[in-house]
Amino acid sequence: MGLIMNTHSTRLENLGRKLMRLGWKSLRYATRRMGAARGALIARSVTMSAMLAPRVPRNLKLRRIFDPGELRRGFDGDVTEDYLQRKFTVLGKSIQFDELIDWQVDFNGGRWPVLFAWDYNKFFMNDFSNPDYQRHGDIKRAWDFNKHLHFIDLAACYYKTKDDRCRKEIEFELNDWIRKNPYLRGVGWSAQLIVAQRAISWLLAYNLEAMSDHYEKELADSLYLHGIFLSKNLEESSSGINSNHLIGDLVALHLIGKSLGQDKWVQVSHQKLLRELDVQIYEDGVHYEQSSGYHRYVEEFLYLVWLADGRSPEELTRKLTRMSDFLASIKWPNGKQPFLSDWDGAKVWVKDLHSPSELYVLAPSSEASKSFPDGGYSVIQYANHKLIFDCGPIGMGNKQLATHGHSDLLSFTLALFGNPILVDPGSGSYTEDKEVHDYCRSSRGHNTLILDGRDQCGLSRTWTLLNHPSAKLLEWQTSESVDVVEGEHDGYSPIIHRRRIEFKKEKEPTVIVTDFLRGSGTHRIEIRYHFSPEVKARIDGQSFLLEAPSSTIVIFAHTALNARLEDGYYAYDYGVITKATVGCFYGEVSLPASVKVHIQGRSSLS
Repeated sequence: MGLIMNTHSTRLENLGRKLMRLGWKSLRYATRRMGAARGALIARSVTMSAMLAPRVPRNLKLRRIFDPGELRRGFDGDVTEDYLQRKFTVLGKSIQFDELIDWQVDFNGGRWPVLFAWDYNKFFMNDFSNPDYQRHGDIKRAWDFNKHLHFIDLAACYYKTKDDRCRKEIEFELNDWIRKNPYLRGVGWSAQLIVAQRAISWLLAYNLEAMSDHYEKELADSLYLHGIFLSKNLEESSSGINSNHLIGDLVALHLIGKSLGQDKWVQVSHQKLLRELDVQIYEDGVHYEQSSGYHRYVEEFLYLVWLADGRSPEELTRKLTRMSDFLASIKWPNGKQPFLSDWDGAKVWVKDLHSPSELYVLAPSSEASKSFPDGGYSVIQYANHKLIFDCGPIGMGNKQLATHGHSDLLSFTLALFGNPILVDPGSGSYTEDKEVHDYCRSSRGHNTLILDGRDQCGLSRTWTLLNHPSAKLLEWQTSESVDVVEGEHDGYSPIIHRRRIEFKKEKEPTVIVTDFLRGSGTHRIEIRYHFSPEVKARIDGQSFLLEAPSSTIVIFAHTALNARLEDGYYAYDYGVITKATVGCFYGEVSLPASVKVHIQGRSSLS
């Protein structure tokens, strides 16, 4: 056997090198075509001779590209202390290492095997139903752990306090990860976006002056390998309809290139980023995946490029200003972000993804109601009350069925007297609990009308919907006394659902919601309301009586409908799932029909 390996080693190593020039996608494809046995032989021989790792240029120079003060990054002392004790909480699950860190840990009592990057795909087959995948649990946790987001917390602590324990811990973990995860080996290399975010975390820690000069060469060499990997494996679709992943890949490549003086990476990433700005960010500033979490996530990425490039170019400044305006406009009166579609814990560098104050810097100072017509959101603001109405594309500009958008047309969220009352349930799970995931993205999981038990879009695979209905904003008016918004969708075709909301700006506001159904025949309807976990609800005839921290609210249906309370889900963070109360008016109506509901708020503090 050794003779056979020696006979073929040079030829196989050369083949591996040629394939690596094309990227690991090509290597995966070629080995599959040649057969598993020969593919394994190539993999083993290439591993033994270390031919998969590109040659790193000598004397790479690493330079700092950020002013640490501009990042405005604070830190949480308790969380930082956990990290110093090597206790990590990732997406709802915690683990503590006695001494050595296992970067392959699956947060489910086991560990992912150490494989080549492309070999992890076998676990994800058949929409994550592979028993081996289920045994390990949600790979999103292992991926998040390998993003090294905690490096940024430790570095921010070091920058502010000069606690040398933070710097030493970063240096130890950096060295440990590089040693245990050679190029293309391990779960940390199995997804481009994870490689991108890890590189960004390292760069931010370095720019926050939390690494000594002694580690610069090791850091520079590994960052170069990250850059090579990303330059050959950008997550670009042949259709031109790309996701937040490509923006993350490009931002990392841009920052690595600027840090290492790799001009080609800087130029290519800059050119592609400007194109993605045009495609992915609508003119009104809304990111086209129709998710408040991913809007913030993309803004985090772009903000870093903007800072690194001296607050330029002008087009990026313009788009970031509008993105910041949207993000600041939708925040609850308590400063936290609402969950609009997927909210899965993804973040890049802000301290608190729920209150990303670092990203509000460019937002115009305004408390006025405003509409974002391209993204389909209308935001009604008055005093410490807020209503957000969703009447836009489902996601990706309705050009792709795979999306982070939810089946939530004509849904709305509502805060009264400073507190959320009607909420979007968030995203408690993707692959770990399909029931929770499907509920959170379904029409039933939102504050909208359900017709005959149907879903507006129809649910398919984990991130895929069956249809993208059309939605249209019909009216938007705002004045000192009342704001009005009205829209319709054809998700229940041939029946058209239209919803009109009137928000009366009074000391104790009234919200009138009228649903119109255009069509014929007798049909079952449900009008659903997801109450914040802080709200206590009970039924009184055809009304829901709500007790909130600073108010009482009555929701009353004028049409003869039944009322019930049921259990739903609410996920404050990914992996942190609780039961929550859902109110539902239900019954049969003959079309055409209209149903009017009053929501009346009363302050309990007056």
